Amino acid sequence: MKFAVITDVHGNFDALEAVLDDIDRKGDVDKIYNLGDNIGVGHETNKVLDYIFDRDDMEIIAGNHDEAVMSLVNDTPYPEDLKDKFFEHHQWIENHLDEDYYDKLNELPRVIEKKFGNKKVLFIHYEIPNEQLSAPIDKQPFSPITEPTEEAMQTLFSDKQADLIVFGHNHTVHLFDDKEKIYFNPGAVGLNNGAHAVYGLVTIEEDVISIDRVKVAYDNEEFLRGFDEKQVPGKSLIFDKFL
Repeated sequence: MKFAVITDVHGNFDALEAVLDDIDRKGDVDKIYNLGDNIGVGHETNKVLDYIFDRDDMEIIAGNHDEAVMSLVNDTPYPEDLKDKFFEHHQWIENHLDEDYYDKLNELPRVIEKKFGNKKVLFIHYEIPNEQLSAPIDKQPFSPITEPTEEAMQTLFSDKQADLIVFGHNHTVHLFDDKEKIYFNPGAVGLNNGAHAVYGLVTIEEDVISIDRVKVAYDNEEFLRGFDEKQVPGKSLIFDKFL
C-alpha cells in the first residue's frame, strides 16, 4: 500500500494543484488522505473544494478552520480562541463559500482509521482527547499545539492506539519513531516554504512502514497578489504568522 498525505491546504489552489499533479505523475499512489484545513487563511476556497471533492481517490477529514467557518454557516457558536484572530476573515470565507459544499463540509469526519496488513494507521488533523471527539468546535476540542519533539508527541497522543499517527495543524514537519508508534506531519501544503508546497508519501509493505516528505516548487505570486486584489480581511496577521 502506498498513499499520499496532504494537509493544511488553507485555500491555496496553486499549491494544491502542484502537489496533486506531482502525485498523479508518480502513477503508483493508491490513495490520498487529506487531513483538513482546506479552507481559511487563503482565499481560493471554492477552487480548492472543486478540486478535492472531484477526486475519487481522496479521503478527507475536517480541520479546525473548516469547522470554524462552518459554525458561521450553520449559525452555531464560534470558537472563542479564534475570535480575536480569524473571525472577520472567516466571515469573508463564509460569504464567498459556494453553498453546494455546505453538506459535504458538514459531513467530514474528524478521524479516519485504517488497517494495512498488520499496521493500524490513524489520520487526524491534530490531537483531540477521546472524550472530546464529538464535542463541537466552540468547545475547543483540538489540543493546544505543542513543541515538535518525540517526547511531546508521546504525551500528546498517549490516548491513541495506532502504529502510525498522521496529522497536520502545526505546519512544521514532524517525523518521530518511538518504536511503538510513528508520528508524521508532512507540513502544510498551502503555507510552507515560500514558493514550495509539501506532502507526504507512506509505503507499507510486509509490515514495514517507509515515509518520505516531498517538496514541490510552484509559482505563488498569484496567490499572494490575491489578498490585495480581493481585499481579504486579516492579511497582516496571515502574512506575519503564515507567509
